[in-house]
Amino acid sequence: MDWQVRRKVYGHALRNKIGRWLGRSIDPYPARPEGTALSPSLGLAVLTREAARRHACDPADMAGWQSAARATLAAMTGYRPGEGAPTLTATRGPFEMPVTDAGAGSATRTTYYLRVRPETDVPVTLIAPAGLAAPAPVFLHLAGSTSGVHLGWGEAKVPIDHQRLSIGADMARQAAGRGYLAVCIEQSGYGEMGERDLAKRSSTRTLDAATHAVLLGRTLQGLRAMDISAALDWLLGPAAPHPVDPERIFLFGHSSGGTTAQFTAALEPRIRGVLASGSVRRIAEIVTTRGSGSGEHLIPGFLDAFETDDLIALTAPRPFVGLSGARDHIFPFEGVARAVDGARAAYAALGADSRLAAVEAPAGHRYYAAESWAAWEKFIDPPRR
Repeated sequence: MDWQVRRKVYGHALRNKIGRWLGRSIDPYPARPEGTALSPSLGLAVLTREAARRHACDPADMAGWQSAARATLAAMTGYRPGEGAPTLTATRGPFEMPVTDAGAGSATRTTYYLRVRPETDVPVTLIAPAGLAAPAPVFLHLAGSTSGVHLGWGEAKVPIDHQRLSIGADMARQAAGRGYLAVCIEQSGYGEMGERDLAKRSSTRTLDAATHAVLLGRTLQGLRAMDISAALDWLLGPAAPHPVDPERIFLFGHSSGGTTAQFTAALEPRIRGVLASGSVRRIAEIVTTRGSGSGEHLIPGFLDAFETDDLIALTAPRPFVGLSGARDHIFPFEGVARAVDGARAAYAALGADSRLAAVEAPAGHRYYAAESWAAWEKFIDPPRR
């Protein structure tokens, strides 16, 4: 670029910068003619509002509807469990750790790297408390779009982790203190499964995997659900390090992990109950108000056939709790209530209305340990007498 062209480029950029500083509009394009509609997503938002969900729940035929809808959802997300038996690639640990702040209890933490697909290993960390019952109840833990699933057992790897742990993000450690075999599954895009080998990475941690998955007829949610199903295959198989109770396998997920929990519970019947924290809202509302820069909702055709209401209805009659803060700016509680109410007819048709709940917490988008455990004991896994 010669000096004259360079002068024009930098001069134009400087004028724009000054204009922004002065509060002026720097849109270089002419005012849109009155009556025109030129925003691509505006038209798609209208289609979203007007779409007739082909698989909206049919309370009159729940068994038939769930069977057909689950098959459609599996095909749509590229969820293909059992493509290969998970094999153990490596282990890390065991490490001894406390499971109560008072130090009265201890557990053993071990990370197992499971090969679930070619060139794909998933870190699965088990926290087994001392004196673990056999067969053990299982607390599957999925972290949000944070630094990784290590928050679940109380480890800080980046500065902000300390703040998250101070408000109870170590839900897996707490679960182990309550007698569960806590199983922390790393989600693709985060923590140890972050993109580190691409020549050029996107700034959003999950966008590359989501885009590449769609190019191959898969989706990020389908692959994540397959990772959890593969972990269950291993936990329920002969190579598992601890015997587990197949009737007490429960799933907790927060934020991004809660989104994955909803899709996984809809597709995977071995999960006996799910608590989705800071993550329940109709997807049409999410993409039209927040966008979809992460690619986590990039599922071709989804809104033509389903909504979050239907994912919850596919979980029926198993317990489902959607929990969110009253001031959550991403997943406001009123959005949780709408989606849960949209699935209530399905639960009522199966005589399970008491297993479905929307729980409001007092603040914003964050973990709520006390409120989560109260809802867990009331709806997901009540104490056994």
